[in-house]
Amino acid sequence: MSAHVQTRPRPAILVVTVGALLLLLALATRTAADSDLWGHLRFGLDTLQTGRLPSEDPYSFTQDRPWINHEWLSELQMGIAYTVGGVAGLALLKGLLVASALALVWGALHQVALAPRIVTFAFVVLATVPVTRTLRPQLWSLLALAILCRVLVEHRTVGRRWLPVLFALWANVHGGWIVGLGVLGTWTAAETGRARRLLLEPAVIGAACVLATLCTPYGWTLWTFILGTVRMGRDITEWQPLWNSPPVDAVPWVVAVIAAVWLLRQSFTERWPSAAVVALLAYSSVRVIRVAPLFVACAAVLLAPALAAWHPRRTEGQIDSSPGEGLVAVGLFAITAGAAFWVASDSLRCLGVESERAADPVAVRVLADAPPGRVVTFFDWGQYALWHLGPEIRVSMDGRRETVYSDARLDEHAAILEGRPEGLAVLAAWKPEYVWLPASSESTRGWLLEQGYRLEHDSVHSFVAVRPDLPHLVGRSVSEAEAGCFPG
Repeated sequence: MSAHVQTRPRPAILVVTVGALLLLLALATRTAADSDLWGHLRFGLDTLQTGRLPSEDPYSFTQDRPWINHEWLSELQMGIAYTVGGVAGLALLKGLLVASALALVWGALHQVALAPRIVTFAFVVLATVPVTRTLRPQLWSLLALAILCRVLVEHRTVGRRWLPVLFALWANVHGGWIVGLGVLGTWTAAETGRARRLLLEPAVIGAACVLATLCTPYGWTLWTFILGTVRMGRDITEWQPLWNSPPVDAVPWVVAVIAAVWLLRQSFTERWPSAAVVALLAYSSVRVIRVAPLFVACAAVLLAPALAAWHPRRTEGQIDSSPGEGLVAVGLFAITAGAAFWVASDSLRCLGVESERAADPVAVRVLADAPPGRVVTFFDWGQYALWHLGPEIRVSMDGRRETVYSDARLDEHAAILEGRPEGLAVLAAWKPEYVWLPASSESTRGWLLEQGYRLEHDSVHSFVAVRPDLPHLVGRSVSEAEAGCFPG
């Protein structure tokens, strides 16, 4: 007979656990508003109001590609959250997504001894900050990948049969489903190689998952869009290879790879499929840095059995509670619950706007009551502008990039920003009513003045030029609190 008896956790432990979960959820609601949030929310609110997905963009006057809004479902959820609870609703939505993904990682480590379990979990929390600090559709991919890896590593046949449903939803919230198919395909291939025969059920499930990604408003068109835009070497910071990033950004990847190599020495049931998927994600992270947080989270789930084999959790019988244990538990719960309330009281009131490359709120207020027209603006500021000014004033560029703009259109804007002759020629052809660009675009600013445009706003951050046939703009004032919190 075994000397170890598994029992239910003591009430004191449950009380402390609930407090820790409340604090985790509160911390997860802390949200930074990046340059894309204004657009994601606006498009979600539009879908909620109209009940349809337009192919013609009402916010841009330079659109030259059909609008494939492959993130419409995540944006719709943002719109619902904002309609119900304002910025607090957005913070809570983000908190639930992050907390759910991290809870899946924590649950995967349930057979690991407490100390290495806590260390691993803390490492995952820190390594995924680049994804979890903002509310973006990629959070849905973090959650979906965590679910996928849990289903695969725990070898639950019933769970696998539900994977097509996961991919059908995933294809409508974020383009990361292509990473998920890579994970599933690699896992299935490794299983087949290990068995040295075709495994019918995994193959059928894999095929069903591929077909499930057609269950979107765009059908096969989504495939061609993803294959044409999800590529390595894009000129976006998050899509750069790891070696182009600051050395500190490579630390989580290096630690995860070293830990994976060490843990894969252990013998566990799904060792080779796990190794194949970890290798795939590690390589993908080197080529595209935005995959790195997903790699760390997935590696923690897939290698949890190896970590448990190395440092297993001890299963002990019930230990009598000490007289003061209840008081200590209540005290710890009070501390964690109080900390959770303090964190949430701030994060549910204000989504702080990221300062790096942030839009100039004063410039937008200058244009707030301007007559309808077109504004030529900087890539990072387009969605901020369309939130505050659209659709009466349509933008020339925003963060959607290939979703509505061709590479030629992107090159035109780069030339405008830098004041190159080809960019100035485009401006001359468009004759836009308004131009709002960074103060660093000095050549373009000088050319606009030569063409008779007048400056209605000129600061160290940006300038607003208005075509000479238009009236002077009155503008509105903006408080420091408005400027610092979403929507600004």
